[in-house]
Amino acid sequence: MKRIHISSDHVSLFLKEAVVQHLKQRGCTVIDHGTFSADVMVDYHDYAQKVALAVAAEPGGAGIVICGTGLGASIAANKVRGVRAALCHDVFTAHQARAHNDANVLAMGSWVVSPQRMPWIVNEWLDTPFEGGRHIARVIALDRHIPVTDNESREFDPNQFKYAMALSIKPTLFGPVLFGGRLEEGLQALSSAGFGYVELSLRNADDLPFAELESLLNKYHLQVSALATGQGCIHDQLCLAATDPSLHQAALKRLEAIIELGSKLNADVILGGVRGKLTGSPEEQAAQRAMFTESVLHCSRYAVKFGVPLLLEAINRYETNLINTAAEAVAFINDTGVSNIKVLLDTFHMNIEEVDIPTAIRMTGDRLEYLHIVDSNRQAPGQGHVDVKAVLSALAASGYQGFVSAEILPLPDDDSAVLRTANYLESIGVQMPGNA
Repeated sequence: MKRIHISSDHVSLFLKEAVVQHLKQRGCTVIDHGTFSADVMVDYHDYAQKVALAVAAEPGGAGIVICGTGLGASIAANKVRGVRAALCHDVFTAHQARAHNDANVLAMGSWVVSPQRMPWIVNEWLDTPFEGGRHIARVIALDRHIPVTDNESREFDPNQFKYAMALSIKPTLFGPVLFGGRLEEGLQALSSAGFGYVELSLRNADDLPFAELESLLNKYHLQVSALATGQGCIHDQLCLAATDPSLHQAALKRLEAIIELGSKLNADVILGGVRGKLTGSPEEQAAQRAMFTESVLHCSRYAVKFGVPLLLEAINRYETNLINTAAEAVAFINDTGVSNIKVLLDTFHMNIEEVDIPTAIRMTGDRLEYLHIVDSNRQAPGQGHVDVKAVLSALAASGYQGFVSAEILPLPDDDSAVLRTANYLESIGVQMPGNA
């Protein structure tokens, strides 16, 4: 939290001034909503709700409200949808307010908290992250009985993202890709619909000679956003969790070649279904997990040589039992300490695994590098019940400006899937063509 809105009533001005000074010493930007005189009587609710409205309107907003006891200010702030004001009088309550309640407004009472105790409380509230997990659903429910008002909106510029669709160079058993084995036809369809980027799913780096691939991309004015690698595991059992030495080495060699291709195409490389599944006894699964970790680290070191970012995809429990959620993907990256691996999130998988998709996006933060936009039935956006606009709005609020790629089933057919995706994007304001 670096930007803090603050207010108090007249009896609490002295504490507000102390808080403002403390925040500035910490390097925070402070927006002071008043009051500014202890001699003029004001109502605490007016000033608390000034801060609450500002916090609610600002992505990631945070505020501090103060009155005599803090009770009235906290109640007033909590009348604004999206605000979670917590009345804190010590370090423990400040910690719990953030860790369990994701409190974006801190309320204090100037008759309860002295200027000497205040820094400890404010620091704990500022420095404690939200734990997420089981608390997400509870936090979302806090707004359940506050009606959505007409002036609330999720307006954002959808043109800040770069849009792609996933094609397969060769025919494949992997379902959610288009034009399998008919690459030129697919590239032509994407170009005609206004896309500037294509995500390529491949089995081998040499599925198509590079010169031929480069010629087709130039012909249809398309750039490659990423290379998906799961076909090697699906078709050839070359999975990163495989403990068979020959399969393990062959999987790494294949990925090394794809990383080199990614370097030539200036494209990211996706580590998704290529990891496989954990099977057998607990001891066998532990060995497979260790092999997966070792394989990812090997790929990371190899990718550094070629300047290629790797994308670790969170995939739902029905397809793998190894890294299912955004939080698990972030934890794996943090635990391994690699710097060139980021997170890929897919709304189809998130619809199964996440309590709330926008919250998961926010908590992934700057680890997020790539998004698959897929509806709940794995079809084009708008064909199911995923609130795609809310997802894109959450992306925009997080400052994301990367790729949004449709990895979808070819339903009712390949061409229709492309047009449905393009039509949906146009309906929310994406300028098609013109994404390149």
